[in-house]
Amino acid sequence: MKNTDLNLVPIFVAIFEEQNLSKAALRLDISQPAVSKALARLRDIYDEPLFHRSPNGVEPTAFASDIYPAMVAALKNFTSTLSASRDFDPSIANKTFSIACVTVASYQLIPQLFKQIRQIAPHISLEIHPLFTEDHESDLRLQRYDLIVDMAPRGRTMLRHETIFSERLMVVCSVDHPRIKNSITVEQFLAEQHVVVSRWQSRQSLLDEEDIADLNRREIVYRAPGALEMLPVIRDSELIGMLPESTIRAFSDSYQIKGVSLPFKDKVYDLCSIWHPSRSNESAHIWLRKQLKLAASIMEK
Repeated sequence: MKNTDLNLVPIFVAIFEEQNLSKAALRLDISQPAVSKALARLRDIYDEPLFHRSPNGVEPTAFASDIYPAMVAALKNFTSTLSASRDFDPSIANKTFSIACVTVASYQLIPQLFKQIRQIAPHISLEIHPLFTEDHESDLRLQRYDLIVDMAPRGRTMLRHETIFSERLMVVCSVDHPRIKNSITVEQFLAEQHVVVSRWQSRQSLLDEEDIADLNRREIVYRAPGALEMLPVIRDSELIGMLPESTIRAFSDSYQIKGVSLPFKDKVYDLCSIWHPSRSNESAHIWLRKQLKLAASIMEK
């Protein structure tokens, strides 16, 4: 495809979504012959039929359905770069931000974010998603999410991230645990059975030996989908786990749990905002990141 053919991308997307050439032309504010000519050019480029005629317009072929996700992602990425050069006024902006986050952020940090956004940007809404994938690069590149709130990415990555919240990890157990009182040794820690937060699509825990060397010696008997789902299990058993101090404090009365200092060198839990570099200079995205950092600073007070 030549550079001069890049204008065919929005035309393909419009035809695919409208499934009617006249409606696609109306949507793009161009003539129907121009849409038909663009469609013919696309057929030549791909050497494949893209649409079949139907009683109400056109229907995409299997090939068109296969390339649509890449085409719509390319269009989204392009339009997001245009908005980067425009001023963003939160007081009048009508926009939805999509954020995927770990559960420890979704019950306190994200509500605080929404609370402060409502005060200065009444027409902005939030879509909050659980982290259903570990392929952060793909999710952010395709703009399934605008932002991810999670632990810092491991290994080499093109993604940008910024620490927004840091706090101490602690051992969590039931308040009447028969063996754990106000402290715990490494030997006691390893002798107990553990509940952990599971990583999506893998039999691993959110924290492992990369974080604390001795963690690979734990006996894990329960893997929970999120931090909050750990709490009923800990309350009703002798299992122990590890959670941020604020999470334990927030739910200690509700679930009859307590926190005990880790028997290892103090471990700090860093929560980060993670985004694709293509969004770094987008004014609306910069504003969202600043609001998230502000919400985190309020939570730390």
